[in-house]
Amino acid sequence: GDRLFIIDKYRLSPIIFISLIFIAIIFIFAGLKGITSLLGLCFSIFIIGAFIVPQILAGKDPLTISLIGATFITCISIFLAHGFNKQTLLAVVSTLISLVLAAFTAIFFVSITKLFGTGSETAYALQISGMQNINLRGLLLGGIIIGVLGVLDDVTTTQTATVNEIHKANSELSFKELYRRGISVGKEHMISMVNTLALAYAGVSLPLFLLFTLNEGQPFWVLLNSEFIAEELIRTLVGSSILILAVPLTTLIAAYSFSKKHV
Repeated sequence: GDRLFIIDKYRLSPIIFISLIFIAIIFIFAGLKGITSLLGLCFSIFIIGAFIVPQILAGKDPLTISLIGATFITCISIFLAHGFNKQTLLAVVSTLISLVLAAFTAIFFVSITKLFGTGSETAYALQISGMQNINLRGLLLGGIIIGVLGVLDDVTTTQTATVNEIHKANSELSFKELYRRGISVGKEHMISMVNTLALAYAGVSLPLFLLFTLNEGQPFWVLLNSEFIAEELIRTLVGSSILILAVPLTTLIAAYSFSKKHV
């Protein structure tokens, strides 16, 4: 007399299979460094799941908790992925400084646009779930920080490595010359990263864009002014601004540290 209902498809087996393919590709093309980068990824997920999420659920300020978690992720995962050396240390320092800039930028942008962190179905679900102790604006800010970190470490490590390779090619280059050559490469990286970040956010929000496009009864400026769209715009603008600032900052730190002539 039992009634059975199909509520979803079983996907764990193909997910595990695809994950093993991903690990194999990393190992084949990146070797042991690829495996250490996976360890860094696992550590990042662990920090988010075991520290950031429980602390936010306990009522702690999401922005502060996200910054602390991002600091742990930066200090551990980057060293695991790239090794313990001077080049990695400079990338970590550049990332941490950029994260502080990201926090101030996010607070300023969110404040002047009067966002409240309610521009998503997830935020609405949190409100009706009885979790009134969660600061939704702080959750928005914390999410921006974690999102920026995901791309920021790529910029800082790549730019530091670029300056280091230029220095190895000509160890007599002065600080000014090393910075000039490093920033020349960094500009190309900067432009591509801005586009990458914007497309990443647009891809995640694609169903939302489709929904608003179908709603022909409202003017475009009303849609643009809505919290749903404004949050995604601010995410993109904060992330892009920090990525742009991180390139000259990282180049400056690396050029000064690697050059023998600080003039």
